[in-house]
Amino acid sequence: MWIPILLIVLIILCLFFLLQSLRLHNEIKKITWTTKEIQSGNFNLRYRMHTSWKSMEGLAGELNRLMNYIQGTFERTQFLEQEHKRMIANISHDLRTPLTSLLGYMEALQNDKSLKTDEREKFLRIAADKGNTLLFLLQDFFELAKLEVDNIEIELQQVDLTKVVQEALLGLYPEFTKAEITPLVDISDAPYYVRGDSVYLRRILDNLLSNALRYGHDGKEIGIAFHEESGLVRVEVWDRGKGISVEDLPHVFERLYTGEASRNASLRGTGLGLTIVKNLVEKQGGQITVSSSPGERTVFSFYITKA
Repeated sequence: MWIPILLIVLIILCLFFLLQSLRLHNEIKKITWTTKEIQSGNFNLRYRMHTSWKSMEGLAGELNRLMNYIQGTFERTQFLEQEHKRMIANISHDLRTPLTSLLGYMEALQNDKSLKTDEREKFLRIAADKGNTLLFLLQDFFELAKLEVDNIEIELQQVDLTKVVQEALLGLYPEFTKAEITPLVDISDAPYYVRGDSVYLRRILDNLLSNALRYGHDGKEIGIAFHEESGLVRVEVWDRGKGISVEDLPHVFERLYTGEASRNASLRGTGLGLTIVKNLVEKQGGQITVSSSPGERTVFSFYITKA
C-alpha cells in the first residue's frame, strides 16, 4: 500500500525539482541576457527576479547595484566629457579673441607706413593690453587647473583678517582712485584672527573687490565688512552697481559663464575670477554665496572659521 504512495511522492518531488530547475535556468538566462545588454551599452536596464530563492534575491540585488554604479559612472563620464569639450571651446574662443586683435594691430604697425607717431603709440598700447589679457587668461587657467587637480589639504593657520583686508584695499588703491570711489570699510583697525591661508584670503578679496570695481563702479559705492556668526566669520563685499539678473545669479561661479550680467571675471576680465574664488574658499573649508537686487545692491559673502 505504501509503495504507490511513495512513487507518487517521488514523482511530485521530481516534478517540483524539475520546475525549480527550469525556473533557475530561466533566471540564469535572464542574468546572462542582462549582462550582455550592459556590455552593449544599455545601462538603464534592471534585472527583475521571478523566483523566491533567497540566494537569487541576493544575486539580483548585487547585480542591480552594480548596474546603478555603472550607469552613474557612465553618466558622470559623459558629463565630464561634455564639460571638457565646452571648456576647450571656451578656452579657444577666449584665447583667439585677444590674439586675433593683437596680431591685427601688430600687422598694422608693421605694414602701414602712413601711421603717425601718436597712432603708432596708441596701437602699441592696445597691443600690449591684448598681450597682458592673454597672459592673465593663461595664468588664471593654470591656477584653476591646479586648484581642481591638487587634492593636498592646506594647513590652516591663524591669520589677521584685518591686515589682509587692508593690504587688498591698498593693492587696489589706483583702481579705486581711477573710478573716483572711496571704499566703505566697516571693520575695526584692531587685529581679528581667523583660521585660513593668508595668500588664499588675499586672492579671494582681490577678485571680489575687482569684480565690484568692474561691475559696480556706476553706483559709486563699494564696501567691505565682516561679522561673527556662530563661530564663523562672514566676510561681505558689496556694491550698488547694475546688479545680477535672476537668470544669471545661479551661474556666476561657473567657469567662463557668458551671461549678460555675469560677474565671473576679475578686473582684467578673464571669466574665471569667481570660479577661482569659490575654489579658494572651499579649500579653506568655507562656502560662498551671492545675493543681488538689480540696481540696488549686490553682496558676495564668504564664511571662514574664527580662530
